[in-house]
Amino acid sequence: MAANNEKLSPDSSPENATLVSQRIANLLALLLVTGKPQPEQISLLSAAGYTSGEIARLIGTTRNTVSVTLSQRRKGKRKKKK
Repeated sequence: MAANNEKLSPDSSPENATLVSQRIANLLALLLVTGKPQPEQISLLSAAGYTSGEIARLIGTTRNTVSVTLSQRRKGKRKKKK
């Protein structure tokens, strides 16, 4: 991501346009999960294609917490199907 003091203008360069697009996508993702419990936030962001590291950064937790939560959710779904 760009440093806070960098200007993000879509017409500056393709790289800057990509950064702007990423920020917009991240903001929309955060709007999707705001107010929901953390495990649900993690599941929704994972379903949207974010990696564990990206999810951790977005919601302010650790990558390990995200990985454990996703693993527990997968195990819980497997138990329900049996």
